[in-house]
Amino acid sequence: MNGPDSSAANAEADLYGLLSESLSFPNAELAEAVDSGRFLSTIGHLLGHLSYDAGAPLDGLEPPGLPAGELEAEYIRLFDLPDRTPTPLYTGVYAPRRRDAMEELLRLYRHFGLTVDSEAHDLPDFVPTVLEFIRFLAEGTALGPGETREARERAMADVLERHLCPWAEQTADRLGKRDATPFYRALVDTVKAVSSTRLRQLRGSYPGNAAIPMVSGYRPSR
Repeated sequence: MNGPDSSAANAEADLYGLLSESLSFPNAELAEAVDSGRFLSTIGHLLGHLSYDAGAPLDGLEPPGLPAGELEAEYIRLFDLPDRTPTPLYTGVYAPRRRDAMEELLRLYRHFGLTVDSEAHDLPDFVPTVLEFIRFLAEGTALGPGETREARERAMADVLERHLCPWAEQTADRLGKRDATPFYRALVDTVKAVSSTRLRQLRGSYPGNAAIPMVSGYRPSR
């Protein structure tokens, strides 16, 4: 695939990859990128090259950011050891049954030849892992043998609808009721805006069809 469609797909893949990194445990590099304005500039650039207008609110991503130590402490407070309303970084907590949701994600990962890194001890519904999978699906090149763009887009719609969008909506609402740093509120709001807009676009082409057979007890949305 070449031309504008390829450019938009690659921008989308890069955006989901950056969001995945940003919602992983923060380091000094992330803090410096936020504080210097490079993070906001990169997010804005990628959003501007998508095939759709996500309308993501980016004000909270503006510098000055938090020093690395404070950013780490805020990440732990919000996502690991919440001091009030829990806001976990796991999509399955908002599914009817979390075990079924994790099994469904594993089936999708394996369907596309991917596995979860056992050494990292991440669960399949860990938000950065889900975002990284969507990045893979969004890539505009390197389709595997027998793969089609439609198969990837159907899978993306399924993951957005039943996993990422419910998490982003719930988490954005809960962070809005907490004394959370503007950076993480804006980051989750960006995930919510991008994923919900992309889902509406995909459902216009693929209205509610599952990408592959689902696990028992966890049916696709209609």
